[in-house]
Amino acid sequence: MTNSELQKKYNGSWVHDFLIALVFLTRLPVRLNIQFSMKNVGLASRVFALIGIIVGGLSAGVYWLAFNVGIPPVLGAMLAVSAQIILTGALHEDAIGDVADGFGGGVDKDKKLEIMRDSRVGTYAVVTLILIIGIKVSAIASYPGTWFTFGILLSAATCSRGLMGAAMYFMPAARADGLGASAGRPPVSAALTSLAFAIIIPVILLGPYAGSIAVFSAIAGALFIGFIAYRQIGGQTGDVLGSIQQISECAFFISMAAFIS
Repeated sequence: MTNSELQKKYNGSWVHDFLIALVFLTRLPVRLNIQFSMKNVGLASRVFALIGIIVGGLSAGVYWLAFNVGIPPVLGAMLAVSAQIILTGALHEDAIGDVADGFGGGVDKDKKLEIMRDSRVGTYAVVTLILIIGIKVSAIASYPGTWFTFGILLSAATCSRGLMGAAMYFMPAARADGLGASAGRPPVSAALTSLAFAIIIPVILLGPYAGSIAVFSAIAGALFIGFIAYRQIGGQTGDVLGSIQQISECAFFISMAAFIS
């Protein structure tokens, strides 16, 4: 079957969207017989949460292995977070660093967007990344039992990516070019599907009570970043979406640490 035939067969299907999202959100060596296009990312956002299952599951597997060979919880948590960073190519960490530099150093919208596109790393980015990674490692190391921690890691990765997909619909693009504009606004069905995965999967894995607390906290974190981005630059960019993933995941972890204590 030729590439054009494969494109016609799978275009718009769940398999197609899953592969597009996997290539977009991870650095896993996936070979696509289907042409990748940023125009397909908008619809593929409906399965962003499912990519979180892979990223969170592999990260949780690293923690489980580290714990069972006698590695201390803090070091195991660091390895788990490192696994996520490697799997995603630091995609979201780079995003929140750019947002921190842009929002912290820019005096107006144009200057903020210009700084966010600059590849250089500033003080705001460094401090933000230290705090983000520190929060994640501290929270993960505080959880009792490897299986509960496994569920939290998988759920947080899933929920935060699902919220990122929903934000693509609910927030306008902040500029005429870049990821937000090139991916386009996904259909409402994709946004609702992404949001449903973000809510349902944690509730199933962690239980109705703990799962609801964690999801509510993650949504609050996503809304917080979304509100700041709207005030600062008038909408979302790829960096803002990545920041939503990072902050909502941190909020998820913090709420679970508070729930357990």
